[in-house]
Amino acid sequence: MICSKEVGTIVNFNNQTIQTMNCKQANKIRISEYLSALGIHPKRNLGQCSYYLSPIREEKTPSFKVDHRVNLWIDYGDNNSGGTLIDLILKLNPSFSVEDALNQLKDLKLESFSFQQQTILEDIKIEPKIKVTNTKPIGTNKAISDYLVSRQISPLIAQHFCKEVYFVMNGKRYFGVGNENSNGWSIRNKYWKGCSGQGVSIYGDVENEYFATLSVFEGIFDLMSFVQMNKFSCKATCFLILNSLSNVKEALPYFKSFQTVELYLDRDEAGKKVTKELLETNVNCFDKSRLYDLHKDLNEKVVQERKFGLGR
Repeated sequence: MICSKEVGTIVNFNNQTIQTMNCKQANKIRISEYLSALGIHPKRNLGQCSYYLSPIREEKTPSFKVDHRVNLWIDYGDNNSGGTLIDLILKLNPSFSVEDALNQLKDLKLESFSFQQQTILEDIKIEPKIKVTNTKPIGTNKAISDYLVSRQISPLIAQHFCKEVYFVMNGKRYFGVGNENSNGWSIRNKYWKGCSGQGVSIYGDVENEYFATLSVFEGIFDLMSFVQMNKFSCKATCFLILNSLSNVKEALPYFKSFQTVELYLDRDEAGKKVTKELLETNVNCFDKSRLYDLHKDLNEKVVQERKFGLGR
């Protein structure tokens, strides 16, 4: 998060003491209200969070999330950048100082905060959102199996890489398809995706010389699509799932163990940028995204081909 200063002054006007805003106060203002004041409205509302088309870049599928419970934002298509309201204003206005951001908020006169308010609101305490309570083999929960099939992934293939993950979030119980990573579980279902901890996932023994190739994917559905397309004929390949482009640094040490590293990252702006950087800094990396050059990722290719009867 960018805003670490407390910017605020006390001024006297006609013998009245007025306190200007600081970051701590400004970040209590609802991000959704700020976006609305700019004419930016959500495309999807899911109770405690909303999804927008990113105000930072152009996109057709909303991947900019605002969590109303903790009043924070994250842009999944921008290397998972995110933070507070002040962070967002500075991101949208690169030339702004923190004081400029505070002045913009003052000028907007948003309802969720009285700018002359003297009382400091209680600090937001961010606690772990997800607690995994149980895992089971794929195939015991019909809703999860149906979700896999809707993504054109055979539950039999998913059994090799995933589990049914049952978890509690904000006091409510949920379940989804989960793949274990170095710090927890990456989980998704028909309506939501998230994680109990960020990290990469490895499938195969990285120190086994039998594995000459490392294939790198952004998400577990791309890996499963790849395996399904190749009918398991990729036995000499070790797989690495980033689970998020923000985990690239964690993945880099694994690259050194392989003669060849094949990159199957998304063909959106963020994925292409990371692919380009990896190709420039690692001589053993090769871009394989042409395999799905008409699609955003491998799973989208599989879904579209099955939809039109091309993948059978």
